[in-house]
Amino acid sequence: MSKLTQGSPRLKQAVQIRHALPIRARLVLSAALFAVPLAPVWAQATEEEAPLQIVQVTGVRDPAILPYKIAYEMLSKIAGASNDRVRLLIKVVSSETGKPIPDLEIILRGDKTFEKVRMSPAGFLTIPLSQEAYDENAEFLSNKKKGALRVQFYLEPKLPAENFSYGDIADGIDAARAALTHIVPWYWRMLMPSLKGIGICYPDNKQSVLISNSAETARPAASEESHNVTEAKVYCANFSSKERGIARDSVISPASGWDPIFR
Repeated sequence: MSKLTQGSPRLKQAVQIRHALPIRARLVLSAALFAVPLAPVWAQATEEEAPLQIVQVTGVRDPAILPYKIAYEMLSKIAGASNDRVRLLIKVVSSETGKPIPDLEIILRGDKTFEKVRMSPAGFLTIPLSQEAYDENAEFLSNKKKGALRVQFYLEPKLPAENFSYGDIADGIDAARAALTHIVPWYWRMLMPSLKGIGICYPDNKQSVLISNSAETARPAASEESHNVTEAKVYCANFSSKERGIARDSVISPASGWDPIFR
């Protein structure tokens, strides 16, 4: 018996009990004795320090939502190549119904990036163009199961808010066609309508578009079309890129409330 236990009856009794127990019981006892001193230390830490708050991010990476790098490159290239005459719109809908999903949330997440992507009630995304997110290979996450989403793509003409020229229309059409041919991947082009021209459109057929410096002074917005973005019925004054009777510097003056579409 060691000198440490000779003067202590309690320690002598503990040693005797330990030797009397089987090996498995000794292990359990040792673990219990080891854990005892930790209780007051842990209790003291929780009283003095604020509890650690953990934010758990859950989401599904779905290939149906295009990679952020591709979205970034396409948005940037189309805007640059068209001199900002053409805008690429990206819409996310249900793969089953083809309709917007009211409670859908999409997060752009990377090593340092964590941003909720803004979305219109119709399902159109406002994708941030972040060089940092691009460099760190950020990706889209959604709160829906894999395969539940489908992405749709649209090209939209960008025209000045007020009076613009016929040259602006013709250049917008040519820029959109060039973007489709040289920038937009072929598998996206299959999902987009062909480009015949630009329509200046209204929700009713009672409007007209004035044209200066032309034999045709006004063009009625009477052609019934389906809006290629909202799918609503609209009435348009349509223009092609080769209007023989209209000069490039002819001023186009729509009545208020107009909306341009590619058709």
